[in-house]
Amino acid sequence: MVIFPLDEQKPSLITLMVILAMSSLGFAILGFVIGPEGTRDLGSGHQVELIRPEMPKLGELGEYWTAAGYLTVQREQDYSVQTSSAQGSEVWVQGQEKLVLVPSRHDLSLSEAILQLTSGFLEQGWMIQLEAVEHGYILGFWGSLPGLEQRVLAYKWQVELVNPRNYDYYFGGLISVMGEPFDPEGFRKGTPESPVLAVIIDDWGYITLAAEALTAYPLPLTMAVLPHLADSPEVSERIHAAGHELILHQPMEALDGSLELGPGGITAEMDADEVKAQLKENLASLPLVAGLNNHMGSLITSDPTVMTYVLEVVKELGLFFVDSRTSTSSVVPEVARQVGVPYGVNNLFIDNESDVEKIKAQVRAGLDLAQKQGHAVIIGHVRPATSRALWEMIPELIDSGVQLVPISRLLHVE
Repeated sequence: MVIFPLDEQKPSLITLMVILAMSSLGFAILGFVIGPEGTRDLGSGHQVELIRPEMPKLGELGEYWTAAGYLTVQREQDYSVQTSSAQGSEVWVQGQEKLVLVPSRHDLSLSEAILQLTSGFLEQGWMIQLEAVEHGYILGFWGSLPGLEQRVLAYKWQVELVNPRNYDYYFGGLISVMGEPFDPEGFRKGTPESPVLAVIIDDWGYITLAAEALTAYPLPLTMAVLPHLADSPEVSERIHAAGHELILHQPMEALDGSLELGPGGITAEMDADEVKAQLKENLASLPLVAGLNNHMGSLITSDPTVMTYVLEVVKELGLFFVDSRTSTSSVVPEVARQVGVPYGVNNLFIDNESDVEKIKAQVRAGLDLAQKQGHAVIIGHVRPATSRALWEMIPELIDSGVQLVPISRLLHVE
């Protein structure tokens, strides 16, 4: 069975129709209360005119964010009726807007863009209220009511950045139905889930420009960190703070014995105690990891005895193992089922060639596989070409209909 972030049981079509009907009814009620011509029914046949406060021109702000390097992925507008006194003698409309953005480059600063925007409105004489909130900012525009000296909060403008922590909220494809998660797209397709893709980035442990750019990536990735390198602890903390999932990138002996394993490696010559002690030491050095995958390891992942030693530690510590599939003779799935360990399996490497366009083609192949079978796992590395390819593909990934998930959300359990 494959673990996905939703139950297999779906609400019936009748339930969905009821929800849609209720939504339509809600819009009808809103139109009845406010009225089609900017009036509000106060009962007993009395109506008052809705006053619209003075407002700056916000229509061009979409162009501002595009020029600033941000992609607008969601825009919601709403209006509410307010009264300026307890007696309700003046009734006015307050506007609210939420803008959800995705950066196109890792070096963009939302704070700088917001401050520049705010400064422009202040220079025009507008009274601005600025508040920092989780994932972004709220700008409040204070305007005068026509014919009155009173200022009111005329418009609340919330700007939020997509990041690995809130990505599910905007792209998870789930809505709540009677307290349970429901996937409309999966319901329409007749599948148990919308397509999901886990992207693992291997070979972390060094602070480089590629590492900086990938840490800042706004969509969820899983980062595999090598043990006992000088920068591994700091890199792990940065990755965790950015909201990406962490796993141990466990060095394992390859069929080509001349390849350098690096610190913390597991070899075929080790006995059970040595394997388990080394793995526990590696995991203890990176306490934020949720699981592990193999670095090289074509020899070890083909050895059922050594893999049993490894997976017994994984089970003892409540972790999971991802088979990087560096060998077609890997026994990881079979041994994981025997030991009772959740496991994942890589479907393809995306950057065997450090060419941006070829990496993009491999990512697209992963998306196609996810769309065909419902799920896929791809692996890349901390390389400039990989980082550039993933950043340039953000619009394509968002529009693909495939949800990116941490690898812990895409595991097999037998």
